[in-house]
Amino acid sequence: MEEPEEQFLQFARNGDLPGLQRLLLSTMREETHININCRGKRKSNLGWTPLHLASYFGHKDVVEELLKVGADVNLPNNVGDTALHKAAFTGRKEVVMLLLHYGACAAVINGTAQIPKDVTQSAEIRGMLEAAQRTEERKQEEELLEAAREGDLSTLTRLLSRKKSPDINCTDLLGNTPLHSAAYRGQRPCVLKLLRGGASANVENNKGQTALDLASSAAIKLVLEGTAHRGGTRHVKKHQGLLWKSSRFFGWRSYWVVLQDGVMSWYSKQSDAASNVSRQGCKSLTRSQCLVRDKDSCFFTLKCFDDSLHHFKVSPKSDPEATAKAWLQAVEEHSAYSTHYCSQEQGSEEEEHEEEAKSLGELTESLQAAEAHQEELEEEVEALVSMLRDGGLAESFPSTVTQKLQEIRVLSGETSACLRVCLGLLSRQEVVRSLRLEQQVEKNRILSEALQTLATEHHQLEQSVVGGPPPPSEDEFHDAVSGECGAVLGGRGEAGGHRGEGLSLTPLSCS
Repeated sequence: MEEPEEQFLQFARNGDLPGLQRLLLSTMREETHININCRGKRKSNLGWTPLHLASYFGHKDVVEELLKVGADVNLPNNVGDTALHKAAFTGRKEVVMLLLHYGACAAVINGTAQIPKDVTQSAEIRGMLEAAQRTEERKQEEELLEAAREGDLSTLTRLLSRKKSPDINCTDLLGNTPLHSAAYRGQRPCVLKLLRGGASANVENNKGQTALDLASSAAIKLVLEGTAHRGGTRHVKKHQGLLWKSSRFFGWRSYWVVLQDGVMSWYSKQSDAASNVSRQGCKSLTRSQCLVRDKDSCFFTLKCFDDSLHHFKVSPKSDPEATAKAWLQAVEEHSAYSTHYCSQEQGSEEEEHEEEAKSLGELTESLQAAEAHQEELEEEVEALVSMLRDGGLAESFPSTVTQKLQEIRVLSGETSACLRVCLGLLSRQEVVRSLRLEQQVEKNRILSEALQTLATEHHQLEQSVVGGPPPPSEDEFHDAVSGECGAVLGGRGEAGGHRGEGLSLTPLSCS
């Protein structure tokens, strides 16, 4: 005789509603035990639940009965398919509608990275599932907005931690994002959680207001201002093309040069640049300068922050003046971009250290003031007690007043003792913070010196490589250039040189 659960699975597969109901009734009477979400163990139903089988074979009445008695509508089988996957795959429209009515999720991903709409061949079912998916996504977005408004951090965290989380920048009818909602309701923990989750502080609502404009407290404004300051749009247009670059050993050679995010890189060919492989060299454009020749604007020299010089010229074959002008403008933009953000980040670090030092100073002053007031309180209480005891004033007061004064004396003493403990703890905390700050400052100093030393050694290494002994023959190396700004930049044809011809260079600031 078959086990009850195997019978249950067989009834679901065959659409035998009466047989299914008999087993359910016997379970209710505790005559037998059946797990309504049991899984098949045979080859024909391995890993499938009764709901999977009934949905796959289109037995709507059995599906409905199973859902009514509590079958898990989103339980996956051994390959990740839910009952909705199976009903969609076999085109069971009515079963799909029934499953959706009972809360089936239309966005569950199976073992082959497919959601239910991906496995169906029916356009009608696909449309139903897409509509259900949009409804479900909107429901999650509304739940996210509500959690942000009400400060429900646990719900917010749960929603953002989902494998398919709702859009963190979704909006309500007023155009407010969850960050807007948390900001104007003063929900600081939610604001921080949303920002860490990637919420944009620059999104505007229907009235053109950002979350900062709606912030209801100074603390939230401070957080959002810092985010806006650090997370502003960091973008400068990428510029690339063919340039000739001079070197001491090889003269003028053509490279595919790319300007991106404040860095100049050069490659042997365009395909290498596209794949970002075999880069021949690169230079940061922070605090760089462009130097151009008075009489020939097709040549320009890039002077970098480490005083290294890189000589370039454009091809004379196609409008060289316009091409050179475009390159100079692009270098200027990327240099300004790189210089701005490097100085901004450095300034932000300095401001953080200054703010921390300032807070420590304020804490020290507060501790000193608290200690002074605490000592003054003890002195006044002792003076009052002495007056009552030595001056015989205690007898002239009613007993209730004397008793109350005695209670105040005891409470004042206890308060002073507690304050003394608190002040001691704060003092120790201040010492620890001061030591940490000093250690951090020292670490930063050592790191800065190490970086400076590394940059100097790198520059010296470059100079030693390009310095070398002079060429044995001027004819053999007529197109070489020196490392000075007034060096010859020209060449013979595309690789020739204007030998012995000095340069008058006009600086074009790129910083």
